[in-house]
Amino acid sequence: MKYLQMFTFWLVLFLSACHSPDQLNSSSHESGKLRVGFDVDDTILFSRDNFLKAPHMSTDPDHVDYGWINLHDSLNSTIIQPVADLIGFLRSQGHDIYFITARPAANGDAVARHLSRSLGFPIVKDVNLFFSPKEKDPVTGHKFTTKHKVISKLGLHIFYGDADNDMVAASVAGVRGVRVVRDARSVEAYSSNYFGDTRSEPKSAAPYSETLYQQFLAKGVGPYGETIYPIYSFPLDTVISLNP
Repeated sequence: MKYLQMFTFWLVLFLSACHSPDQLNSSSHESGKLRVGFDVDDTILFSRDNFLKAPHMSTDPDHVDYGWINLHDSLNSTIIQPVADLIGFLRSQGHDIYFITARPAANGDAVARHLSRSLGFPIVKDVNLFFSPKEKDPVTGHKFTTKHKVISKLGLHIFYGDADNDMVAASVAGVRGVRVVRDARSVEAYSSNYFGDTRSEPKSAAPYSETLYQQFLAKGVGPYGETIYPIYSFPLDTVISLNP
């Protein structure tokens, strides 16, 4: 029995030595290759007009017809060019690109087609485009992001997004979060979930004024400690728009 145990031990050790780390861990990624994720709305798509035109399913402004929205990006949403240029640069270096949105998935293939045409490479639902709606906490009733689950599953290294929830998702998933400056017209249209709400009266859930918001942008760092992209030099009373 003793010799059998010793034989088994050395056999396992030998077999382990014959396998590379990549063979032992199928989730390992190619050395030096990044897997980079992007939010969709106000990160790669300026979709404010699409949301403003969308049918509402109730008096609740959040209850919009996402099936309609996903079908109408090609008519009402436009690509944010500085982010498209960044994606083009990353792809030219051989890095992998993914998109994660909090929209529900109804008619999600239409979003994939619009992004594919606009960015010039194949984007496929559930392959490199993922729909990850918020979920409501049964105890508190608060809605929380679920993007961190997709970020972790994909093994992303960086996640770009415009909203507080994007930075929370990146932090929970343990990856670097980079905040894309939201178009000033979108901040005006729906300012919630952007440094709390920079357009509201000061309160604990929205402590940052417009002036403080501009100071964050000027310094290139957000309230979650995230990097801000693009980083501009501008006077503090200037509102930045990616789509002038």
